[in-house]
Amino acid sequence: MASDLTHGYIRHPNDIPAQISLCSQNILSSNTASHSGRIGVSLSTENFYAIGTALEIEIAINDPAFKASGYVAWCIPERDGNFRTGLVFDDPATAYAVRMIEQICHIEQYRQEIKHDEGRTLSSEDAAHEWIIRFAKDFPELNSAVHS
Repeated sequence: MASDLTHGYIRHPNDIPAQISLCSQNILSSNTASHSGRIGVSLSTENFYAIGTALEIEIAINDPAFKASGYVAWCIPERDGNFRTGLVFDDPATAYAVRMIEQICHIEQYRQEIKHDEGRTLSSEDAAHEWIIRFAKDFPELNSAVHS
């Protein structure tokens, strides 16, 4: 069941810090009922969040940190006591920005793994080049179906 629920979401790398906070305003748009154009990100959170909760995600991979507002599509317990939380961003510009920042996060994680596993130190550009060749084809597109 959980794999069906999480299918189509970009899994945020655990090694790249992301902060989650409640939004002070309701950010659900009129597009909420239709699933077109939305992209989802899943990440590990310490807290359980109810479906529909408006959250802000902050990822400090660049300076300034990237921030986006979305809402919880699902939240399921993980074995380590945390929760796997699915966030959906239904504004097309936000969805595009989230997808781009998540690619940067995955490239940075790849760069760190290569250093640890192979002892090679890659520049960000070299890591991006290798990652694109090896993994970009499998990265979810903006029109990927996500579940809510």
